[in-house]
Amino acid sequence: MNRQPSLVAVITAGRSPSEDDPLAAYTRGGSKALIPIGGKPMIAHVVAAVASSRYVRHVAIVALDPATPVALPVPVDYVPDTGNMLDNIAAGLQHAQNRYPSLDAILLSSSDIPTITPSIVDAFIEECLRTDHEIYYSVVARDVMERRFPGSRRSYVHLREGDFAGGDMLVIRPGLLLRQRDLWQRLAAARKHPLRQASMFGIWALLRLLTRRMSLAEAEQRASRALGVRGRAVPCPYAEIAMDVDKPFQLELVRAEIEARIAGSPPPCR
Repeated sequence: MNRQPSLVAVITAGRSPSEDDPLAAYTRGGSKALIPIGGKPMIAHVVAAVASSRYVRHVAIVALDPATPVALPVPVDYVPDTGNMLDNIAAGLQHAQNRYPSLDAILLSSSDIPTITPSIVDAFIEECLRTDHEIYYSVVARDVMERRFPGSRRSYVHLREGDFAGGDMLVIRPGLLLRQRDLWQRLAAARKHPLRQASMFGIWALLRLLTRRMSLAEAEQRASRALGVRGRAVPCPYAEIAMDVDKPFQLELVRAEIEARIAGSPPPCR
């Protein structure tokens, strides 16, 4: 590709699912994307990072009411909430493809990774678009994650090369269709459960994963075959891509990080 790639960022911002959600005391029935961090709602930090990428031309937010009084750093498109995560993702991707037909790819991100920066977004996009795949999924090695955010308590898949956490950013080519919707629904439900994910690909894959004999390349190939897409796992040296906020201690961790960044001081020792 001789010209600079053009991407649309789609950011999901659905409500917390239930009153027993660990962050219910902070969300009060609303979206965790609106939890304040460093004087701004969490989603504003994500929007600022992706909008400042040299490759992102437009930003769309899925499942956030446009009437919500949120100050965002750039104008955004609003895509209505469809009621569940998979359908929200599908609606966001469809909106991006319909409204911006000349885009080269879609950057799909959650709204709860507020420590990302524009340079991290750029580096991830550049690494993805070096190859011709349909979907690129970020993964972060345990040592990278724990060196940057000790005590973050991520979930890891145990592979031959080491342990990996799933990231919260994907790059998707616009021609990709969401096929095998039942499987995608189960994958979405199993996102935080690596063993449940592996079991979808057969007992042999599960046994290989449990004995740490499966390589990252094999896991990538099996997932691509099961989903019917040409996918690539992209190991990232940036823990921020996987530092999502699911629990109160993770919220306080990223809040301290961002407040230190705003103050211009080193992040607190952890």
